[in-house]
Amino acid sequence: MILLFGFGGVGRTYAELLYQRTGLKLCGVFDSGGGVVKKDGFTWEEVKALLSTPRGGVSKSGVGGLASLDEALEVCQVVVDVSAPNYDTGEPSLSLYKKALSRGLAVVTANKAPLALAFGEVAHKRLFYKATVMAGTPLVDLLRGLPPQRVIRVRGILNGSTNYIMTRVYKDGVSFEEAVREAREMGILEPDPRLDLEGVDPAAKLVIIANTLGRGMALRDVERKPLEPRGPVTRYLAQLDLAGGRASVEPVRLAPDDPLHADYTMNAVEITTEVNTVLVKGKGAGRAETSMALLNDTLKAVDILGI
Repeated sequence: MILLFGFGGVGRTYAELLYQRTGLKLCGVFDSGGGVVKKDGFTWEEVKALLSTPRGGVSKSGVGGLASLDEALEVCQVVVDVSAPNYDTGEPSLSLYKKALSRGLAVVTANKAPLALAFGEVAHKRLFYKATVMAGTPLVDLLRGLPPQRVIRVRGILNGSTNYIMTRVYKDGVSFEEAVREAREMGILEPDPRLDLEGVDPAAKLVIIANTLGRGMALRDVERKPLEPRGPVTRYLAQLDLAGGRASVEPVRLAPDDPLHADYTMNAVEITTEVNTVLVKGKGAGRAETSMALLNDTLKAVDILGI
């Protein structure tokens, strides 16, 4: 039984996929206006009714019963978080994770903020976060499969919206301002575009990569420079030097033949280990991509809980 925390575009796509592709049910759905709970799980017809509600309108849907998050935690076993990130405190998600994990529940998340700010406080075998980094490409699974190889460094184009902007500028010849406007109109920039353009989003992903590799790090440890044109073939590059303990996000001029190049909204990561160099390219965020990753982690969570 799933508690869905966040009911925007990704949350609604996830709900549809959950009912279309699994036998699992939602027992709680929460958005910015509150939440509803049904102990034995919502039917597909009830979920469709929830899907027809406006943003923030779940508590007024007439489906299920009004409830608090604490009440929902009493009847649900897996918390799936697709709420908006809060990079100041990580709340309310951070407290929700701690409470759920302390009660033996599992947490599946696409919300980077709690992990970027306090990964060590919520790290647990019942925490699943594949959807936080390159959701459409199983990067987190790859990172977990590397030991005992020692990773030396990671370079990555981790933010699809800023990569789109850079591609439009240096491949297609549009102005930086026009490319930013396009990205905003396409809906690929964060609601607060500073999270992309000032490097908060890729920095958060870099922190999650570092912690997955066993290097404790928080968002404050990543050096960030805002996105700005710096000559031909500029990319907004996230870099993690595990030997030197340095992490950064900044505009960088890549050589034309650098294998890390990826265009438009594609992501790319190069992982250098003591014995190998692994290059991964693929889709990052997107409603379907993120929802699929969340669903995969949900199935893993259900399995580990023995539900």
